[in-house]
Amino acid sequence: MDLVSVIIPVYMSEQYLNRCIESACRQTYENIEIVLIDDGSTDQSSEICDRWKEKDNRIKVIHQQNQGVSVARNVGIEKSNGKYIVMLDSDDYLFPEMIKRMYSIQEKYDTDLVICGFEKGKSETFEGLQSLNPQIEIIDSQTALMRIYESDEKALQYVAPWAKLYKKKLFKDIRYPTGKIFEDIYVTHQILYRCNRIAVTSQKMLYYYQHPESIMNRKFHIKKLDYLEALKRRIDFFEENKLEKLKIIAGDEYIHSLIWEYSRTRDLIKNKDAMSEIVSRYRKIYKWGYSSKRYPQETKLFLWLFYLNPEFVMLYWKIEAKLKRVF
Repeated sequence: MDLVSVIIPVYMSEQYLNRCIESACRQTYENIEIVLIDDGSTDQSSEICDRWKEKDNRIKVIHQQNQGVSVARNVGIEKSNGKYIVMLDSDDYLFPEMIKRMYSIQEKYDTDLVICGFEKGKSETFEGLQSLNPQIEIIDSQTALMRIYESDEKALQYVAPWAKLYKKKLFKDIRYPTGKIFEDIYVTHQILYRCNRIAVTSQKMLYYYQHPESIMNRKFHIKKLDYLEALKRRIDFFEENKLEKLKIIAGDEYIHSLIWEYSRTRDLIKNKDAMSEIVSRYRKIYKWGYSSKRYPQETKLFLWLFYLNPEFVMLYWKIEAKLKRVF
């Protein structure tokens, strides 16, 4: 049985951390190491990590100054010794047989990556959904990349770093970008592209815990625009690797996201510099005559108006909303 490294970045998560680490220690697949990267926590998280290290010799703890989750993940990758890697966020937790089942799937089907299902919510006691015959599908890299664009749920399943068993070699020369949030959007498409075979199981074996202070659930703020650059890099990556269909779909999503984020930046934080940056990005990628295939409301005229002046579109939405209220 090969060594599997469970990498857990930790920052200010004392409320959830014991449950998270316990779920890793309780894995029925025992040949694991658990790498806790304490990213400069000032609450009790550091002490919790050290206490668990004393209880379980499979745990190693790395304390560092706060540098962000990307650096923490990268340190975890570099310090891990396993042939395989499982990523786990410190507020989430694992079904006890997750690694055993995913490792078994990897061995049976000889895959580079195994992806499982996940449950999302606020339960404290998730034990996994006991499907007797979970569906297992073997796909290639391009199928996996296309699924990123099928739905929000699929995007989360295929792009998030968790709910996956990776061959560590997939991360060779790939690291998460320093100082960014939505760091997985910058990286995961590169990992998927490297895979010859990917197993996807319908079994839900990770609990994605929702709490209001998580990065995903906080109110809109300027750093949330980081993902726009990530979407642009995806387009460049698909172009470099001659994945034309994916490039077109990614471009469509990018244009739509720029319009949406202009609206949110304008109305919620009123940051003129950020608004100007979004308009500049839009004008660099927009082509006259383009109309969206994924977002039919974004016609040639609609997109052209945004190109001329985004405020035309804001005015259009305002009038449309008033008309809907009247009629």
